[in-house]
Amino acid sequence: MLSIQNGLLKRPWVRYGLTVIVVAVAFLLHQVLTTHGAAGLPTYITFYPAVMLMALVAGFWPGFVATAMVALAVDYWILLPQGFGIRSLTDAVGLMFFSGMGVFMSLVAEFYRRVRLRAQESSLQLTRANEALRDLSSKVLSAQEDERRRVALEIHDTIGACLNAVKFKAENVMLHMGDADSGATEPLETLVSLVQECIEECRRIQMDLRPSTLDDLGLLPTLSWFCRNFQTVYSTIRVEQEIEIEEGDVPPLLKIVAFRIIQEAMNNTAKHSHADLVRLSLRKVDDKIELVLQDNGQGFNLEKVVSQENTKKGLGLSSMKERTELSGGSFAMDSVLGKGTLIRASWSIQTVFR
Repeated sequence: MLSIQNGLLKRPWVRYGLTVIVVAVAFLLHQVLTTHGAAGLPTYITFYPAVMLMALVAGFWPGFVATAMVALAVDYWILLPQGFGIRSLTDAVGLMFFSGMGVFMSLVAEFYRRVRLRAQESSLQLTRANEALRDLSSKVLSAQEDERRRVALEIHDTIGACLNAVKFKAENVMLHMGDADSGATEPLETLVSLVQECIEECRRIQMDLRPSTLDDLGLLPTLSWFCRNFQTVYSTIRVEQEIEIEEGDVPPLLKIVAFRIIQEAMNNTAKHSHADLVRLSLRKVDDKIELVLQDNGQGFNLEKVVSQENTKKGLGLSSMKERTELSGGSFAMDSVLGKGTLIRASWSIQTVFR
């Protein structure tokens, strides 16, 4: 539907010029129909659509002008004898009825047009609000990743460095004690072992926060490390990888998104699915990147879990979905009780973070 808010209809001369044209066409159509054997045709049958069309397209006043033009044209050319002047009660009633209906239709059309314009404005405002919210959410996720990177570096540069220094000092003391009584060095050996455990835990926390390999080596080596570490921690779960993509094919902004989705999904599998097999597929198909994770676990009731997401008791599905969609992708999940869970995310390379 054309709108006064769009295109040439913003200009008054266009609106009223179109009104003249539409009324002229309706008049000519009436003349053609009556000339070719439709003498009994109702007088105003071709003019009502003209008035309604102009009111819908251009608003009340063009509809009102169309009504006035039709009334003048009918009175002068169509009502017999021709010429201005109403010569019968029937003609007067007909002309008054048409004029009243024309004004009424113009008012109704104007009301509909304004409601439609308000709906369009509301829709536009909602779209802008959603875009602003998406932009804000994207910035929040980006800030979160930056903060994780900063904290991971702090752990590595401060706590990790301090623990390594303590371990070095303890080992140095043990070295200088030489062949001293083993009972004297035993506490130091225990301390060294404890410090080493703390160092390993700091490394684990650091890698969970932000794997340094993601920035230094890329996504594919990071996934290889993550899967090896995952199978070490969860020895009963076998991970099958199908990586059919080159490192250079993955946009830089997508790497952390894909890693977080894989991390969340596989941690959910380990905690909740009772699966013994996870298939991880990452590939490039034409101009799309597809990520698929599938396990053979017990599955779950998807509707129930989605409702639990609203009470913050779910499995992080909203987080995975939000990350995917904010990066310009699409997210889908399917889970069947007793048959496992399938997670699929895909991105068009041209639309990532656009």
